[in-house]
Amino acid sequence: MEILTIVLSGLLSLVSGGGIVLDSIAKSQIRSQVISLEQQAIRVDNVPSYQIAQGKLQKVRIATRGLTIEPAFKIAVLELETDAIEFDIAKLNLSSLEGLRNSLKQPLQGTGKLVLTQTDLNQALQSPEILAQLQQALNRLIVSKAGSSNIAYQLLKLEVQLKSENRLGVKLKLARQPTDHQQDNSLKTAKNSPTEELTLVLGFKIQVLNGKSIEITEPQGSVNNRPMSSRILNGFAQGISDRLDLTSLETNGILARILQLEINQEQLKLVGFAQVATKAPQLSSKEIKVTQFAKL
Repeated sequence: MEILTIVLSGLLSLVSGGGIVLDSIAKSQIRSQVISLEQQAIRVDNVPSYQIAQGKLQKVRIATRGLTIEPAFKIAVLELETDAIEFDIAKLNLSSLEGLRNSLKQPLQGTGKLVLTQTDLNQALQSPEILAQLQQALNRLIVSKAGSSNIAYQLLKLEVQLKSENRLGVKLKLARQPTDHQQDNSLKTAKNSPTEELTLVLGFKIQVLNGKSIEITEPQGSVNNRPMSSRILNGFAQGISDRLDLTSLETNGILARILQLEINQEQLKLVGFAQVATKAPQLSSKEIKVTQFAKL
């Protein structure tokens, strides 16, 4: 969505006459906003071209290779294709989701393809921003499954291993942290004791349910080379699966569906559909016509 917004902001800022080479403008807009880009192909269908001044675009197709949008986040392949787009120029605001929805005269929808390699995934997982988000998710998972806030772990390191047949391997290094009410006692009785560290090795399969959610199945794992119980593993799998339900986005006017998820030893490939509703009407999945994804 961020790449599409970059392109749209560049195109829709040009509300002047015809004769505009929209494809070139879109390419320049992307290159000016990302850190690096190995290859791109963009096509903007808009005949006559002056429709852009009315906030109308027939179709936008974007294909990139080797796209780096953050210092530690590289995307091997990113392809996007939209249906017709129509904005209210007077209300144009692409700075937030709410602003985007207020600007739309009709739902914005399209399909996308994302490919990530194992190297790129692990590099992204070391970024402070992503580690902070994962730490928050880990804290919530521990509280929900342990039923107590007296257990806390710091996420030190996370690595993933892509495997065949939609399987993932995950290795986590955690450090046990004292909670607030434990700190006084720990300072008195174990001031110089080393922090307890745990190494978790997990393996599981990922499957898509009706395009709406991702389920973690067949979990296996160990802690410091000792096998984990099936109860803990199943609780972990359920806790992660509960947070991978795309229908939760619909309260914010976003309908998203997974059309294809494929993991092998070389890459993770995800093909999906998304629709951003206008602000006024309620989102109804029954009225959605999913665009056929075409490789650019």
